[in-house]
Amino acid sequence: MKLKYRNYIRPIFYTIFGLFVVFACQKINPFEDVELTVNTDIYKAPILLRFVDGNADATKVPEGLTVTISGPDKSLVLDDAGGKDYTVIGNVLPLVLNKNVKPSEANPIEFTVAVSGVGYVSTSKTITVVSADSTLAFDVPLTSVASPPHGTAAATSVLSLTTGSTINVPATADKAETAQITIAPGTQVKNATGNVINATTVKTQVVQYGTETQEALTSFPGGFAAENVAMQNGTTTEGSFITGGFVAVDMEAEGKKVTSFSKPIDVKVGVSTELENPETGQKVHEGDKIPTWSYDSETGEWKEEGEAIVTKGADGKLTATFKAAHLSYWNLDWYYRGCSNRSTTLKFRVASNINTYTNSYDFYGYLYLVAPNGSRSYYTSISNFDVLNGNLNNGFINAGRAPNNFRVQLDIFSRNSSALIGRSAAFDPCSSTPVNVNVSVPNIPPYINIDIDFTVKCSNKTLNIKPSTWVDFYDSIDRRWASTYARSGKASTTLREGRSYTFYTYYDGKSYSGRVTFGKNSSTIVTSGGIGITGNTSYNASTGRVSVLASYTANDCK
Repeated sequence: MKLKYRNYIRPIFYTIFGLFVVFACQKINPFEDVELTVNTDIYKAPILLRFVDGNADATKVPEGLTVTISGPDKSLVLDDAGGKDYTVIGNVLPLVLNKNVKPSEANPIEFTVAVSGVGYVSTSKTITVVSADSTLAFDVPLTSVASPPHGTAAATSVLSLTTGSTINVPATADKAETAQITIAPGTQVKNATGNVINATTVKTQVVQYGTETQEALTSFPGGFAAENVAMQNGTTTEGSFITGGFVAVDMEAEGKKVTSFSKPIDVKVGVSTELENPETGQKVHEGDKIPTWSYDSETGEWKEEGEAIVTKGADGKLTATFKAAHLSYWNLDWYYRGCSNRSTTLKFRVASNINTYTNSYDFYGYLYLVAPNGSRSYYTSISNFDVLNGNLNNGFINAGRAPNNFRVQLDIFSRNSSALIGRSAAFDPCSSTPVNVNVSVPNIPPYINIDIDFTVKCSNKTLNIKPSTWVDFYDSIDRRWASTYARSGKASTTLREGRSYTFYTYYDGKSYSGRVTFGKNSSTIVTSGGIGITGNTSYNASTGRVSVLASYTANDCK
């Protein structure tokens, strides 16, 4: 590992150099055997993206992922070492912003992180930063083709371009709908530059997302808050989608990615008989038209394409049919423009039975769009929610992207039981007025407050680094993560008392880990595989807090 601390060390170097000049004539080294310690908090708005499997039953995290950064402010986005080597460390991507940025609600910084990996459906996450002092952490669900989330299904096949072929995505126990892609005989496939790929077959993968399970909705590539929408009239806007179904189609011919066809392909997507049309407030029926949209997972751009016609089969099932001249992810959606104050950060005022700090990662929220007719549609998630009584820090950034003729409602859940523990009234997403939400948490586990003091020890020079870095905690019993950000080596958090955690920190493409139990007895941090973290904990009975002294050694500090 190459610790790139030149920016931090340079001022110290000049001071040292001056002192050496003063003492040079006396041949005295005033810093002989003195170990220097430097702080590293110079970048802004640290961001952590954790890529998780959208299937709640998955026991492994996604691996082998690559990312790209796009969007209007991509030049301001740096990796945690201050460069632009955007490397996913396991399933984690730490980012920071340029030290000179000054984002605000009036002038937010926006960029899109696109992620892909073998065996996963590519997706993207658009991030909005409205404060240079913020710390933002996101869970980004990925769909494994081999074991997709509940309410989704996948199919792969090699299709003939000469005779024409069809690939079918079957119904499953939790997705009654099917999907079908048909290529006409004699179709030629093209690459990104529009050149024909000389091939007679095409390897095809289709993943269908239903509309009836929460896992399918939360794993929906790109999410339903649309930041980059290209309309057929040539304008670009942003707003929200209410989905009627989604298919992610990927094709490859002769080892090259297929992007378009000489003849449009036929796409049929099953529509749930329980799906409500937000325009009418009635269930979707034969003859309805649902707008179609394509999605570019590399840029996060949605594009208005046309309409799908809903037909009804002899078995009573509904199918939306349309033609696609180019290849992308295709979505059946009703689209609504957002408020004019798009970057509004809406806050929630909590009234709860919790009067001592808990771990906000034990709670989460779902936001629903409420149509004028009263029907609800899933909109987006809040990955962690602070349920402390009186709290006003749970922000919903870009609330203004919700439709201005809809209202929004927040549901709060406990990760321990997945039980609904709070619900707000439906509110106006275009207002900046804090929203009240009542929360009642049953069976509260014991928590303990923790103060962390982190140090990087450089073995190749007499130098210690107080890193500004994310610190992750993993609870293997509940398979749950919690995160905090250490500024110049210092951080505080709240975790389960007496529970053993593996904790991680990241820097410059590498992770460091150790295992420890946080309780009222002193304990030793045990190195946990890879590059280890060492240290110890101690409990202060008068304050009720655990102090953690932790460090790892780097042998190539620069």
